[in-house]
This record gives sequence, C-alpha cells and structure tokens, in this order.
Amino acid sequence: MKLIIGCPIYKRDWIIHHWIRCILSQSIDLSKVGFIFETAPDDISTVHSLTTWKKMDTRIPLFEIKERSDIPHFAHEPNSRQWTISKYHNMVSLRNSILKTVREYQPDYYFSLDSDILLENPNTIELLIAHINSGADAVSPLMFMTPFDINFPSVMTWRDASCEKAYRQQSYPLGTYFKADVIMAAKMMSKDVYNNVDYEVHSQGEDLGWSRNATKMGFDLYSASYIYAPHIMGEPMLAEYLKNGDQRSKITLENYNKV
Repeated sequence: MKLIIGCPIYKRDWIIHHWIRCILSQSIDLSKVGFIFETAPDDISTVHSLTTWKKMDTRIPLFEIKERSDIPHFAHEPNSRQWTISKYHNMVSLRNSILKTVREYQPDYYFSLDSDILLENPNTIELLIAHINSGADAVSPLMFMTPFDINFPSVMTWRDASCEKAYRQQSYPLGTYFKADVIMAAKMMSKDVYNNVDYEVHSQGEDLGWSRNATKMGFDLYSASYIYAPHIMGEPMLAEYLKNGDQRSKITLENYNKV
C-alpha cells in the first residue's frame, strides 16, 4: 500500500462530506490509499457517513473505523478551541493508536490529516509525497489556526534546544517551501518518521510533542506553505467558506510573489 491517511474524528457530520469530497478530488490513485479512523460509540452520524463511503467506494483497499469507548471524546464550540492537558492526553492516545496500526501495514507514506482540514488543492497529496521523495522527513501544507486572520499559521519555532516552548515568529516566508521546527494538523510522514516518532503530551499541544520528538531524533520538518488547506473551525465558518472561499489562500500567493 502506498499511503495511509489517518484521522481521529468526533462529531464532524457537519463537515465530513466536504472532507471526503476533497479526498476524492485528489490527483492520487485511491486504489493505493488506505484510511484509518478512530471514532466514538455515540457519534452515530459521523460513523454512518464513513461507513456509507466505505461501502460505496470499492477502490479503497483498507478502511478501518475503530470505536474508542475507553476514553472521553469532545467536540469544539464553533470558531473556538478550548484545550486542556486532559484533552491533549486523549488526542495523544488516539493519534498513537492510529500510528500503531499504520506501523502494522507499513505503507510508503503516512498522512495524518485532521477532519476539519479541507484539501482544496487537488494536487496537495501528490505534492507532499514529492517533497518526501526529495528528502523531507515530514511536510505539511499551510493552514491557519484561527478562523479569520493570518497571525497564527500552522508552523512554530522552538525558543531553545530543549523544545519545551515554542512561539510564532512575526513573519514566516508564507507561500514558499521552508524548514520549520513545528508543523501541525496535516502532516505527511516518511516511513522512517512514522515508524519512530510517537505523539506525546506537550503543554502547547500533542502536535508540539510530536514535533519535539521528531526534532530530537534528528528529523527535518518542512512547511510547503505554497499549498493552502483551509482549516474550518465550525459550522458558521464552513457556511462562509462554501459561499466565499477562504481569502487567506490569496495572501500566501501574494507573499510568494514578493519573495
């Protein structure tokens, strides 16, 4: 199997059809792509959508939906993210559980893709894989971690070699391909990375715990920030996106033209 896409998912019936549509529009061959989802027993609507897709699309060689009743699940308020250490522990458990299954199958690449990230560029996965083949250990497209501004891109920088605290620089070369200390939300990983780097609780999130582990193992992380992937943080934002798109994608192109 060439690629596995993994995703913890809960109460995302409001966006899952759009997430699937973006996957189906990708330029890759879905007959070489597997999917692993970790869900909750009470999320009947989301699981139904996934199961329906599984039954209808016979091209997909691997489609696992694992219900996790051993940990609490939570849904975010629209346009808001209220994180706690206990929630980070839950996310680490979900993501590492998916990693464990991925390691059993040993695909060429693993793409950890959150369910509120829409791959609107149909070449996203193909381009990310090309970067892995060119030497990147892990690479991510550009997203923003707030609904409307550009102050919080999906990359961060370690304050020092301990990798205990990270911050966002005042400016990153958005619209380009550059090395980053921390990447998040949508991460294409090489086989060496997914086999060796676990998620871990970090005070700023499990993606930082993962990035810290990757950094300390000597892996190089990159942001392919010329590829934009909207981060849809709630139903109101989805309605706005479906009507008008996400204008921040144009900002990255404008910045690219200035570099």
